[in-house]
Amino acid sequence: MKTDWNLIRDVLNAAIDSCERLEQAGYAEEHRSRSVQVGGRQVNVLEFLISAWTLPENVRYEIIRARHDENLDLPYVPETARILTAVAAACAELIGAGGTPPAEPHVREMIDWYRNHFDPNVERAILAAP
Repeated sequence: MKTDWNLIRDVLNAAIDSCERLEQAGYAEEHRSRSVQVGGRQVNVLEFLISAWTLPENVRYEIIRARHDENLDLPYVPETARILTAVAAACAELIGAGGTPPAEPHVREMIDWYRNHFDPNVERAILAAP
């Protein structure tokens, strides 16, 4: 089964970019009630934030429904999905952890492990003759 990794990359990068811009704008809890005019109505920052985490939840269910309609239901959670979920959870712990986040060496080791250990060795094992 094929995966559109570029689409996944694009959506993850868009979310990362938006989170970074939120931080760069100086977001703090007291900004939640500030609002702007959008499409003829006032929308506050909290509404944008809630939409930012509920939109992906809703899109997830749209994907699940569309997969079902096309008889592409998942019989289990794919290993690659588990990897992305675990890495995203680890990265979420880095939010607000400062310019030199705690456990940064472990994060860098993880990056190195994926690129220089997991990738080449798993590929080599898969391509090896039985």
